[in-house]
Amino acid sequence: MTIDIRNPQGQPLSTADRSNAVAESLKQVARVSRFVDRKKGIRSYQTHVKRDVVIPILFVFVFLIPAVLGALYYGVIASDQYETHARFALRPALGNVEKASPDQVGTNNGTSSSLMVVQDSLLVMNYISSRPMIEALEATLPVRQMFARDDIDYLSRFNIDKPIERFLKYWNRRVEIEIETNSGILALSVTAFDAAESLALTQAILAESERMVNALSVKAREDAVAESARELKLAEERMTKIRIEVAALRNREGVLDAQKTNEANLKVIGDLRTARINLAVQLSLGQRDLGPESRRIQDIKSQIRDLDDNIARIEQQSTSVAPERRRILADALTRFEALDNDRKDAEKYYAKVLAAYERSRIVASRQVEFFTTVVEPVMAQSAQQPRRLLMTSLIVAGAGIAFSLSVFARKQMV
Repeated sequence: MTIDIRNPQGQPLSTADRSNAVAESLKQVARVSRFVDRKKGIRSYQTHVKRDVVIPILFVFVFLIPAVLGALYYGVIASDQYETHARFALRPALGNVEKASPDQVGTNNGTSSSLMVVQDSLLVMNYISSRPMIEALEATLPVRQMFARDDIDYLSRFNIDKPIERFLKYWNRRVEIEIETNSGILALSVTAFDAAESLALTQAILAESERMVNALSVKAREDAVAESARELKLAEERMTKIRIEVAALRNREGVLDAQKTNEANLKVIGDLRTARINLAVQLSLGQRDLGPESRRIQDIKSQIRDLDDNIARIEQQSTSVAPERRRILADALTRFEALDNDRKDAEKYYAKVLAAYERSRIVASRQVEFFTTVVEPVMAQSAQQPRRLLMTSLIVAGAGIAFSLSVFARKQMV
């Protein structure tokens, strides 16, 4: 069968014109076919979406239920939580514990130093987060009962039947302690379900931590006092021994003090020589007016002879011409001088040791480190937790994101 194709003037078409006409017709048919297929695909997709029952279920379980439960919990059920903040630093007390030692008495061997303050700050951090802190507080406060009351919501409440190891984890979520590296200031935050209880816990934690820090140095302070007491006893025994030796030498040599005896003799001789000079002057003046046989002149000469005799006798006692006597006095004087120097040194050392002992005893009986409070803990006026609007918004936003991701995943699967 032959198709006769002509142009508008009725003339038969050439072979090239026929080819162009056929090509144009095929293009039009292809465009119509693509349009019809696209419309069918849209209708098919819409029909598929309307018939996918999983998406409404995802909406309910992934978005609606979490959003409603979150809004219900944080809006109605969640218990108010009150925070108490305190900032403090450890400071050593004025003065320190001194140990009396044979090498150097009264040296500062205090138990507080910059390094020790840093170490004690870290110890306080660990102690506040430890079980001994909880046990120490429970001696005066019902700590676990504060977090296990029936009026606290179930998710925030602690089950009092659980062991203390579980409560320690719960405690570390309610009590936070941090330290500033540069300043060494400790920041304490205590969260409870009652403002008064939060304040009471904060004050009790500070007091117990301060007691613990000072208890750490008790042994060192007691050791300092004991060492000073031992050295004081040795110094006293040394001083007593030297005094006994001095007394024994006095009794053995028959003089109270060789040096003082010699000094006294020299003083007496000086006084006698002064008196003799005065009498000699009076004799010289009297001989001008009186005769050599007068009573006045004779008395003066007699007094001068007596003074000369006394001076000679005392000088002989001090520096006897006899070699044995001279040796005895010289040896006695040498021994007295040596023992007297030892006695003076022993008395000075004893006085220093006694002063160091008194200082160590006084310092050991007082507090070594104090908590210098930078921010005093005060009772909270309103609840800081939970942040109801913020938490509800976050839950709704999270549920919305989760629902969007689930729908996307569902489309990829279908």
